[in-house]
Amino acid sequence: MKILLIHNKYGKFSGEEAVVESQIKLLRANGHQVITYFRSSEELEEMPNGKLKAFFSAFFNPNSITDVKELIRKVKPNLVHIHNLYPLISPAILPVIKKMGFPIAMTVHNYRLLCPNGLFFNKGEICEKCIGTGKELNCIINNCEGSILKSTGYALRNFWARTRNYYKYNVDSFLCLTEFQKNKLVVNGFSAAKCRVIPNFYNKEIKKLEIDSSKRNYVAFAGRLSPEKGIRDLLEAARKLPNIPFKLAGGVREGYLDELDIPENVTLVGMLNAREFSDFYKNARFFILTSICYEGFPMVFPEAMAHQLPIIAPNMAGYPEIVEENKNGLLFNPGNTKALASAIQELWDNHKRCKEMGENGFKKVKKQYSANAYYQKLISAYQRLLKS
Repeated sequence: MKILLIHNKYGKFSGEEAVVESQIKLLRANGHQVITYFRSSEELEEMPNGKLKAFFSAFFNPNSITDVKELIRKVKPNLVHIHNLYPLISPAILPVIKKMGFPIAMTVHNYRLLCPNGLFFNKGEICEKCIGTGKELNCIINNCEGSILKSTGYALRNFWARTRNYYKYNVDSFLCLTEFQKNKLVVNGFSAAKCRVIPNFYNKEIKKLEIDSSKRNYVAFAGRLSPEKGIRDLLEAARKLPNIPFKLAGGVREGYLDELDIPENVTLVGMLNAREFSDFYKNARFFILTSICYEGFPMVFPEAMAHQLPIIAPNMAGYPEIVEENKNGLLFNPGNTKALASAIQELWDNHKRCKEMGENGFKKVKKQYSANAYYQKLISAYQRLLKS
């Protein structure tokens, strides 16, 4: 099969970029030809008036449209797979591809089809004000991007794509990461028949590890230290449990560390490489995620499960689909630090339960989130498109 994959890379490497790279490698490893059309937001740094050009290219970019049309004519793919189109490619490319007669699949990495900033999150809490006809104005009123100009640009480009029905009329298959995400699309007017759930996958070998339980002596968190990750709640829970050590891996949003009061039982270990991360998981008793926003499909989940770690996660969004209560982890109501601390203490005190949950998580990642499981679902979606 010949697949044209289109993606606007972000300025910094992210989980989404890792997923795109892994998908390409997986398809090629299975004998498919993947042709890529990439643009990168890093290009804006080199462009004169880059930010201004990005504002207009998000609506319509004739250069990207010409490039893609020529590429399609040259390679004649079986289908086109879309990831991110902003700001240098633009959803205006979708009706062009459709008119040329090629089916389109799109991985829905976030909530940008419904929310201008893609997060359903603003000013420290869940926000769905932009859902519905003509409500993108809320992005400007609430200044969701912390810059009126940027918020205006995001609001207008979503308004334009929605009123032109770029996505609804031209994308043939929306590949959602969770049922929660799929339902958000469906209740907001997207065709249920076009929406399929294909979770992200763990792109490393999944093999049982020799774990020394006596070395599993801290609670692990991995991710960017920033407000939407619920770091304040995590620290407050840790403060309630002074005898339990916590280790937090990942970068810190600029200036955010100055706002935090770090308890003595919390250690920030910073950014880790692949080998260091593996050791980080191996030596943890369980993994915790405290996000107060709707993440798509946090890759830290399958990573932790592959290392036979139970997970404590918020009982919202798509998290309960991955972390099943009392099976491979525990759930708590987001914002309830008392319940969070209670869940941490409960697992910390029960080695046998931790081991059982860790083994259940390992079985789940192997069955549902392996490269092979993902590949079979993706190819099934592709074949369905080609037959329609």
